[in-house]
Amino acid sequence: MKIGMVSKFDAADGLCVRANEVLQGLADRGHEIHVFTQSQEVAGIPKENIHRFRALQLNPHFSLDSFNAIKLIAEVCQRHDIEVLHVQMNSGSTEFLIPYFDDALPPRVVTFHLAYASGSSTYTTLFEIAWKASIFAARKYDQIILVDPSQKPYFTRLGVPDEQLSVITNGVNINLFKPGKLKENNKLDFVYVGRLSYDKGVHILLKAFQKYHQENPDSRLTLIGDGMVKHQIRKYNENESIRWLGVVNHHHLPQILSAMDVFVIPQNIGGLGLSVMEAMSCGLPVITTAIGETAKLLGPEEGILVEPHSMHGVLDAMRRIGMDSALRADMAKRCRRKIEHLYSWKQQLGILEETYQKAIRSKN
Repeated sequence: MKIGMVSKFDAADGLCVRANEVLQGLADRGHEIHVFTQSQEVAGIPKENIHRFRALQLNPHFSLDSFNAIKLIAEVCQRHDIEVLHVQMNSGSTEFLIPYFDDALPPRVVTFHLAYASGSSTYTTLFEIAWKASIFAARKYDQIILVDPSQKPYFTRLGVPDEQLSVITNGVNINLFKPGKLKENNKLDFVYVGRLSYDKGVHILLKAFQKYHQENPDSRLTLIGDGMVKHQIRKYNENESIRWLGVVNHHHLPQILSAMDVFVIPQNIGGLGLSVMEAMSCGLPVITTAIGETAKLLGPEEGILVEPHSMHGVLDAMRRIGMDSALRADMAKRCRRKIEHLYSWKQQLGILEETYQKAIRSKN
């Protein structure tokens, strides 16, 4: 199949991780992929199949793309007989325009990445605005892929039929993200991976860990990522108990994760987080919040779910999981087993190919 993909590929976020995994997986399965992107680095396909357009990056997630991006996409699709165009929602302004060029483009599939949980702050209000705008644009595509199934009711209430919706959750490269060797130190290592932002609950994690470390000095927190909350790290970093590694190349994450004991991400907005699944694949028990599909992914035998915005919930979970090494070991095995059986990319790519075929048939 000849497939066009519109996406960013080189940002340090879950959207780009997923886009790269899908790109590489489809190429490995023998499909001809043409990429339309603002990104400078795209791996896995011939250089002549990478078609770049200019864009002004407004924030880590959204860009204002050049007006000739649509023209470029249409010309390349016609020249190479592209059969289906796959757009990653939440990457740039082009995704909002593509539905209005039906005659010039092949059947269009969109992956809707955003998931929303209610809140009462400025950042949740802004997130809701972006979420509603993205739903409005996504429902005009021929096929819609939802990363988080909890978002399906919002589309059906707008009259989007079930046959237009597919659920393809994030997957994990289980050959890359796998348990490592036994630890070489006696510290209890907690780790966080993601944006250092309020919606991810990093400020809550910092407060909870400070109290936990006061009770358990032989503990450490490793933060991986960047964002607005990084300025708070110094305030809570008693006795150098917190390590901030900044942004880490995705392929280097497994080595770091496999040397940790517990993964913690007390997010208050979001869906089925890729970072949670990758940590589980590395054999880490997880402390996270009971929102969206995460509550279905993580059972009590694999980790601990806490309420959003609850510093004491995170602290109590740290205490419980930190004091019981046998519990951690059992959770670790169960986490790895679940990801292997249910969330490998091999399974997800097969569903994606079926969705492409549905989009093509809808236009015939």
